[in-house]
Amino acid sequence: MKRLFRILIRIVGVLVLGLLLFIAVMWAREWRPAPVETVYALSPGETCDTLSAGDTLRIVSWNIGYAGLGDDMDFFYDGGTRMRTTEARTRENLSGIISFLQREATAKKADIILLQEVDFDSRRSYGMNEYDSIRAALTGYFGWWGYNYVSGFVPIPLTSPMGRVESGVVILTRWKPEEVTRYSYPGGFAFPVRLFNLKRCLLSAAIPVRDTAGNVRTLYVNNTHNTAYDTGNMRSGELAFLSSFLAGKRYSVTMGDWNCNPPGYTPSRAAVEDRHFSPLQIDRRDFPPDMTFVYDPTTPSTRYGYEPYDPATTTTTLLDFALCGPGIEPVAFETIDLGFKKSDHNPVAATFVIRR
Repeated sequence: MKRLFRILIRIVGVLVLGLLLFIAVMWAREWRPAPVETVYALSPGETCDTLSAGDTLRIVSWNIGYAGLGDDMDFFYDGGTRMRTTEARTRENLSGIISFLQREATAKKADIILLQEVDFDSRRSYGMNEYDSIRAALTGYFGWWGYNYVSGFVPIPLTSPMGRVESGVVILTRWKPEEVTRYSYPGGFAFPVRLFNLKRCLLSAAIPVRDTAGNVRTLYVNNTHNTAYDTGNMRSGELAFLSSFLAGKRYSVTMGDWNCNPPGYTPSRAAVEDRHFSPLQIDRRDFPPDMTFVYDPTTPSTRYGYEPYDPATTTTTLLDFALCGPGIEPVAFETIDLGFKKSDHNPVAATFVIRR
């Protein structure tokens, strides 16, 4: 009996030592983004595009779910069991995502495309560089990205770990900006969870605008992907950061996956009471009064991932919308219902005019 006990102690000791060594290695290799990072800036002698008051902006935003969260998938964090679908289905999803974006770029003449959950080299998407595939298919656009998820190995779910993750948000624009900047959102998960989780950001492109008086000002086009699984006040902190960042910026458009419901939207009881994910309701008073939230209340933009999508039973809600500065006039906003075939989000398309 004593011999068995000693063997068990040794086994436990080896397991604990292995776990500590794994965490130490992950800590040593941890991705630590700076609070502010310049992704792109004009070189000396280089020029950028300048817009004018009265110009129209056509923007498409879509969380593509790393091309792995189509209607066949349930998702571990949402109460499902899986992190990825088959490689064949992932490639099929990516092909469908690209086809849709090509249609928007040609038929709808999208000036700017904002994407979230784009993988660069991740096990969950079979090592595919999704950005390169999308970028190659969309001619006539400049492209930049900001990482928001880099981890050498995510160990859950234990039966089929997510493994290596390298992912982020993307801005594609027909106009060359003056600067593109990555802003880290405040807060974050505690150690050691942060070693395996997202470190969210706002990716902002600055494009000059000439107003009617001839003054050159700046349009800020912002791509956001806010925290989903809040363990404290992370979402509130991100919204406070956004409010402060946008205050005083007359020309700004912020779009993306907010993982929050916009002011005035009433979610279903099932969406609010889900034990795995419950969106934060944005309080209109937390943002400057001269700013405008814009969304399509008629069509859900995301579905819950506790089961493969079933339109009769799966909970849906609205997380993808826009926030405009006082110098931007919203003209149209539509959530495009694709039935969550290629992603757990539907894309949204908006038209704005730069006020004179």
